[in-house]
Amino acid sequence: MMVTYRIHGDNIIECERIANIIIDTLNPENISYYLVSPSTIAIDFNTTFMGKFFELKLELLPGFNKNNKKHWNENIFDSLKEAGSFFDETPDAIISIIEDEKERILLGIEFCSALQAGNQAWQRSARAFSTGRTGCPYLYVVDFVKYELDNKNRSRKALRFPNAAVPYSYVNYSKVTGNFVAQLYTKSEEFDKLRDFNIASFDEKDFGYQELGIYMVKLMLGMNTECEQKVILSKNMNIVQFLANRFNRQSNFTAEEWREIYNLPSNKDIVDYSIKKARFNFHKKIANKSHHGKSEKLIQLIDQIGIGLASRDLPFGIIPSKDRPYFAEQISQLYPKFEQQIINSLGLSEKHLIIAIFKGFKPQGDDNRPDRGALPLASMLLTSSDVDILTYIYGPVIERNANFLDNNPIILAQKNGLWRSVLTLSNYVILDAPILTGDTYAYDIERIYDTNIVKKYFSNLGIGNSINPKPAFESMPISFGEDDVDTGIHYLFTHILKKHCFEGMCNPPGGDWSGFSVIYDDYESRWLSLPRVSNVINGKRPDHILEIFDVFEKPLLLSIESKEKSFDLEVDVGTKLITYIENLMTYVPSTQRKVIPTLEAWQWGNKKVDFKNFEIISAAAYLKKHSEPPSIVLRKKCEILFIMNPIIDEKQVFWQIEIITYTERGNILKKFIIDNYINSGDKQFRFI
Repeated sequence: MMVTYRIHGDNIIECERIANIIIDTLNPENISYYLVSPSTIAIDFNTTFMGKFFELKLELLPGFNKNNKKHWNENIFDSLKEAGSFFDETPDAIISIIEDEKERILLGIEFCSALQAGNQAWQRSARAFSTGRTGCPYLYVVDFVKYELDNKNRSRKALRFPNAAVPYSYVNYSKVTGNFVAQLYTKSEEFDKLRDFNIASFDEKDFGYQELGIYMVKLMLGMNTECEQKVILSKNMNIVQFLANRFNRQSNFTAEEWREIYNLPSNKDIVDYSIKKARFNFHKKIANKSHHGKSEKLIQLIDQIGIGLASRDLPFGIIPSKDRPYFAEQISQLYPKFEQQIINSLGLSEKHLIIAIFKGFKPQGDDNRPDRGALPLASMLLTSSDVDILTYIYGPVIERNANFLDNNPIILAQKNGLWRSVLTLSNYVILDAPILTGDTYAYDIERIYDTNIVKKYFSNLGIGNSINPKPAFESMPISFGEDDVDTGIHYLFTHILKKHCFEGMCNPPGGDWSGFSVIYDDYESRWLSLPRVSNVINGKRPDHILEIFDVFEKPLLLSIESKEKSFDLEVDVGTKLITYIENLMTYVPSTQRKVIPTLEAWQWGNKKVDFKNFEIISAAAYLKKHSEPPSIVLRKKCEILFIMNPIIDEKQVFWQIEIITYTERGNILKKFIIDNYINSGDKQFRFI
């Protein structure tokens, strides 16, 4: 009997990446791809795994219900929220199973191709913490390594690494809670031990692509995964030790110390260990221009008594319990208007105090997204620790949020992701910040808050609940948007016309826009860490770059901007799409590999690819429901328009696509697409 699994993702690329790992692991027979809705790709196949025969279906559902947009009839995240996932930070992808017409979540997973350095390294810790809290397994898959590029010439800067405390927090969280939450490193295109001495000692056996596939498949098929979990966490711990050796041992735990912490008896924890060692103090670096109010004096106070927790570079450290009375007294002198009852509580507790310091908010009061992960990171490190946490914020705060903080902090936590992180994971909050009224810094505020009411409210959400199955909702969206346009374009060119097409880039909403490739002269050349815009004025990063062969004498690069509504297209977008590619090709590709006659390993690029080797056509794709007259849209300087119309009736489901061309080259491409589609025998698209 066929078993149906679903892969929910931010976009079709996230979904297909997981599907491809599953297929690579199982090496199945009789694979069939088709659309069950204009937005939903299905994959049917048979396979034998560990001596057992299985008939499986994967349904790929891109585009979550987010930001008040209802794409599907139900929200897959509801089960997680009911089980205690109280942050809005949710996994990029979910694997689920359909059983007895109900859908049960199996795994949350995230892929990251961004540079893992500085506060970016813990930006996603809230997702791990919140998902792990429900008991749902969570995997954070990191492409290692990634280089930061110079903005002027795209040359590689010195390699930067995440602090070892970040991957260790996953190990610790899994160890203490018993809920499987782990980081897993996979080999990136740029990983080359011979070219960079910083990774020369990295053991490639600690890459976990194979374990990732086997773990996912076993979990899906209801098999025991303890062995894979153990191996993944062991590799996770090896990476902790590798990273520890990349940082100054005078202000960071060493690899040996991390191993000692991991092996501590159950009655000891990382805080006890840090206080006993006391090798370095806690010092939060704040740029002179960012200091506000009495923040400089607070830092001086903490420098006297604070102890580093794992690293001096992290935004949190320890005030030992013996120093809390003195700390509270000094805070009272520094801020004499603070509520004395809270100051007394701060000074009298016998628990160690963790103090976290971050700006929190950008100059206009909007969230600094990486700061949402700072307290979840601390909480994962401190899972077994009975401590209090005080958060100190010195960034500008919007006046209405300050009012909510004074009068109804629970509402504020429900409305704002960063405030939710602060108020639910802290015991105390000190605010020493300018208040924004409109665009003006109207006045300053100094407050101390006891957050235990908010903390208790959110901590009780989902307590004792498991992730219960929900009735399986339809694979048909109830509304269509840009995600669906991207799915239709992607499916047409990479599945139906795949004999003639290579997908150089697909960047739907939520994509990581990490790279763009072309195939030329038997090599795949790839540019990584793509800029949002071209260094040349008016460049625009495309949503799709499709390399199509056999249309013209040269390979064709079809550069597409996708939107839900045609009037959202930028002025002169067609020219900008081409300018972006032309500018990128003035630089040597980041990596390259030979693909003909065989696929070889990636190497660093050493030769430019000439823009003149390609025909370039720009295009726009959008929904017919939200389209303007083509004569208006063609003013945006695109040679081709793909006007997408999802057709759904009782008898059939298909994409109706009107292709409107502006040039003779466009006419040639249109004919090529339609002729080759007809020859494919597919029945799920109609062209007009």
